[in-house]
Amino acid sequence: MDDTAKPATATLLAVIDRIIPADQDPGALDLGTDHYVMAQLSSQAGLAASVWAGLAQLDDLADTRFNAVFAKLTAEQQDALIALHQQADWFAALAELTAEGFYADPANSGNRDALSWRMIGYQHRLPEGPNGPMPKADMEPGDAP
Repeated sequence: MDDTAKPATATLLAVIDRIIPADQDPGALDLGTDHYVMAQLSSQAGLAASVWAGLAQLDDLADTRFNAVFAKLTAEQQDALIALHQQADWFAALAELTAEGFYADPANSGNRDALSWRMIGYQHRLPEGPNGPMPKADMEPGDAP
């Protein structure tokens, strides 16, 4: 991340938190989804430029409407401003990255401790999992060898 993007990091975290907020279950930030998103943005310069520019627009809009930076707004205020950007390409990309990080293999630096998998009842049963093949001793009848 370059120095011009650093002031928007709080905005990025706030938007990720609104995309998948915590409720009775952990939200995106609780599962480390922000680490996945940041890694993806650091490896995709064009996408990163678009996302950072969109986040700057959110901060400008927050300042104009509420005289505060986006990250300091209430959840309701944040949601209202996000709604104005939900059709923007940068927001669609950020929402997709957030979902990827939240539900992806924990080895990809999101989905800490596979918590989102447990929340939806997913059991990793692919023969080549995040830690290699499932040991035969751990297999149940019907599991792939």
